[in-house]
Amino acid sequence: MLGIDLNDPKVTLPPQAEIRTLDAFQVDPETLDGPFDLVISDMAPKTSGQRHADQYRSYELVMRALELTKTVLKPGGTFVAKIFQGAEFEEARDAIREVFGKVRTLRPKATRDESYELFLVGLSFQPVTT
Repeated sequence: MLGIDLNDPKVTLPPQAEIRTLDAFQVDPETLDGPFDLVISDMAPKTSGQRHADQYRSYELVMRALELTKTVLKPGGTFVAKIFQGAEFEEARDAIREVFGKVRTLRPKATRDESYELFLVGLSFQPVTT
């Protein structure tokens, strides 16, 4: 199990787990030691209070997570990404549909009513061969 975070982890991990302190936009996918069965992106932008800007930044994070996923996920694998629902939501979902057999949108029951946070789930990864 491998995690990536901007901040140093504050927890003790089991021996099979590792968290690397990296920026997702600067990481070289070749250094991530895949392939993996599952990629989860719980990334969220530092919110500014400007809803549309925050939604766009969230979209950019999902697209970067998807870009990395295409490199490190095993065929048939699963991708889960948090996204703030906004103008680019459909574009993000369509991009996931291009490489996954099924795509689901989830809103956890624990999510506050006023929140616009959703999760996109891609099932059955189908890598594009070039």
